[in-house]
Amino acid sequence: MSTTNPRRHGLILLAALGALTTLGAHAESNRANILFVILDDVGADQLSITNPSNLALARTPTIEAIASQGVNFTNCWAMPECSPSRVSFFTGRYPARTGVGSPLTQTTLAQSQCSPYEVTAPRLLAGAGYESALFGKFHLAQNEENPFGIGAPASVGFTRFNGTLLGGPPFIDETVAGQITDPGAVASCGYPVLGNAPAICACAFEDGTCEEGIDAVDCLTAGGVPLTAADGSPITTCDDDAIGRIDWSSTSGNYAWPRTVNEGSVAFQEIPARVYADTDQAELATAFILKHRAAGTPWMCSLSFTGDHDPWQQPPADLLPPGTQWPKNLPYACDVEPGIDSAGLQQRLLSDWTIESMDRQIRRVLLATGLAAIGPGGLTITAPDTLIVIIGDNGSFLTTVKAPFNPVRAKATAYQTGIVVPLVIAGGPVNAPGRAVDAMVNVVDLFELWGEAAGIDVDDAMPGTRQLDSFPMMPYLRNPMQEPLRPFNFSEYREPYQAEPCYPCLVASPGGATCTDTILTTQQLCESQGGVWYGPGGVVTGAPQSTCCELYQALDEPSGFAVVYGTQQAITNGRYKLIANTLETCAVSIPGTAEYEFYDLPQCPFAGVLFGRGLDNPGANLLTSGVPLSAEQTAAFNGLKAALNTLNADMAPCVGDINMNGAVGGADLAAMLSFWGGPSVADLNNDALTNGADLAILISSWGVCGQE
Repeated sequence: MSTTNPRRHGLILLAALGALTTLGAHAESNRANILFVILDDVGADQLSITNPSNLALARTPTIEAIASQGVNFTNCWAMPECSPSRVSFFTGRYPARTGVGSPLTQTTLAQSQCSPYEVTAPRLLAGAGYESALFGKFHLAQNEENPFGIGAPASVGFTRFNGTLLGGPPFIDETVAGQITDPGAVASCGYPVLGNAPAICACAFEDGTCEEGIDAVDCLTAGGVPLTAADGSPITTCDDDAIGRIDWSSTSGNYAWPRTVNEGSVAFQEIPARVYADTDQAELATAFILKHRAAGTPWMCSLSFTGDHDPWQQPPADLLPPGTQWPKNLPYACDVEPGIDSAGLQQRLLSDWTIESMDRQIRRVLLATGLAAIGPGGLTITAPDTLIVIIGDNGSFLTTVKAPFNPVRAKATAYQTGIVVPLVIAGGPVNAPGRAVDAMVNVVDLFELWGEAAGIDVDDAMPGTRQLDSFPMMPYLRNPMQEPLRPFNFSEYREPYQAEPCYPCLVASPGGATCTDTILTTQQLCESQGGVWYGPGGVVTGAPQSTCCELYQALDEPSGFAVVYGTQQAITNGRYKLIANTLETCAVSIPGTAEYEFYDLPQCPFAGVLFGRGLDNPGANLLTSGVPLSAEQTAAFNGLKAALNTLNADMAPCVGDINMNGAVGGADLAAMLSFWGGPSVADLNNDALTNGADLAILISSWGVCGQE
């Protein structure tokens, strides 16, 4: 990468941090295929390769084998939520540049989804003759509030997509396809349970057939629906009346979900797809890889598992280690049920099982495609022409976080538990495998890696003045002695543009409750996380509170009240970490809130067991310790603050630059007119319509960005 390229902000920040570095050259002409595996909501706390201090973790022999034969990146930052990370994977750009700073929901406007004008990985690699496909969770864009509807993946370059447009599995159908009708009776896992195991039922299929004596999970795995009485008890005989009560259109978790397919210019849906989602995704990836390995054409296969995202269900038996059984002393449930106060322990167990099942799916793909083989030492990578990349997209969810990581500073926050993720790379050009790299890397850097693998100079491939935030990664794979390339690391969460206002959701947390008015945007989402909804239809009669500040005042300033900041940014120079929080305007001060937090990571708790960087827990905040900052700390604080200000100025949006070419002109006008009348990226005033009001803004912004 040229150190004079004006489209890289890195040089500006080098000066701000007072550091110098030599950046590695771009990839050589030898091309490598790419298998990219995304583990949904799997933070660094979940795997032994990134949390060696905890011995009670999910068993992941495949991922550990890949790490032992490749490179384990122990200092990788993601964004705090899935959509921002995923857009960063495939564009090499921070959320402020792409507009995607928060997880997509059904009310997220198009300008907070991935733009159709982004140069995404499949578009980048197509220039080198690559065939690209994505199987599983997408979540860069969606069909709601998007002019492309279910063709959203193709609109941003993913013309081969088969998976889900949802942010995770659909909500579990606690009526088991409409069969449970008694008040108070629920099946929180989506199937009947007896004791501590799935019930034995009759299993009905949509083609009219039925089989008796089937384990309820085995029934779902086979694409059926277990027969269930109105009170939730299992029906063991094939009964026409019972079969007639089944709603075959219902969706439920990972076993009955809405499939979306984009194949070239064709887009269609199958609702529901009655196949375990992670199994389906692994099989689709296997078929794609085999086809292109046989043809000898270069390829990129993104396998994006949905399993370890709430809601959780028991995976199919063949994906779990032999002898796996539900603990006898733990009530069998997947969520809150009558008589079960909390589903936290159940969710932790199901999350572990799901991670183990994904590990087994990865093994199946590697073996079936010839990218690995079983030898005397176990799984052996046999992929000199293929890069195998496995990553988590953000920190783990609250109830599943493993010690010593902090569950109340996890997913959706810019703290270490929320943004440090596992990343392992093997195969292809990896030299001296079996090592760890502790240099700072960021999820945006993967975009650089895709280009390096294909022999593409990503700077040359970018149109106009399109800015990138990625740094090279191939030098770390090729050179065991490679010096760190990044002078800083960065992560952020940004408040989205919504078609409907968001309201407060209050979720219980240790010592009190945490309020968010930007993440859990609907009553169903809020209550699915055990939260209390204070918007329309919630617990408050009359006018609902519209912000967490209003709720804090309405509840008479309760103790233990915490907030999730609408915008959070984190920046580190490798040792010191600065977090900047954007506070909503509030007539009163909420205890514990602050504009800045500052941490010395090597001095934070558990640094000795977490690769020298501890957890930024409240007591480690240097700004609230009561001890004045030293001269070194003051210099680091001021330097990081200046670097963050410089970065934010560099990422300031250019209003009206719809096609992202650095200027507002005729091409943007043509784009706006093509979207006229509905929601789109040309909706400049964020009212879910593209119309005359947006045209007026466009005309007033005409010219080169940043120039009067």
